[in-house]
Amino acid sequence: MQTTTIEPVRELTALKGQVSKLENAASALIIASQDDYAAAVDLVAQLKDRFLKIKTLKEAITKPANEILRNTRAMFAQVEAQHANAEVIIKTKLLDYKRQVDTAAREAEAKIASKVEAGRMRLDTAETKIDAIERVETTTRGKIGEVQVRKIKKVRIVDAALLPREYLMPNEPLIRVDAIKGKIIPGVIVVEEEIIAAGRF
Repeated sequence: MQTTTIEPVRELTALKGQVSKLENAASALIIASQDDYAAAVDLVAQLKDRFLKIKTLKEAITKPANEILRNTRAMFAQVEAQHANAEVIIKTKLLDYKRQVDTAAREAEAKIASKVEAGRMRLDTAETKIDAIERVETTTRGKIGEVQVRKIKKVRIVDAALLPREYLMPNEPLIRVDAIKGKIIPGVIVVEEEIIAAGRF
């Protein structure tokens, strides 16, 4: 077990030293002739070679770790989904019951108020009856748990066409694909830049 931990560390330490030397060489590099240009090409090739070694070493660690994560997520996916579903069901039923009780309470209050206005019920009797109406408290305790009913604000976009510009984000990958294909897009231009594509032979 110890070897698997030590070996990548040794390899990484060696690669760090090599890349550090290449970085220093890149900083000191002056291209003033064709020979300098060719030397720079070889420097890029060395960097590319080291990058492949870095990538291979990194993936030797990350691929097994990612596989473990994938397997763990798959192992727990069903029970987590069932747990989330059960919670949604219960909370929905709690809210449904509270809304029914609130509606019934409002209707009972309205009936009492109309009786008071019509002179068929005294004010003190009305207050007693209103206090006696069944309600669901904002905080309710069970034997082992507690729930609170809170109001939160949620934002929903009902018409994206009406959104001001500062809330719109360009879809850059789609813009790039369409613009490269030749589609004219207002506010977009296609420019050509020279880059160095390195390889080994």
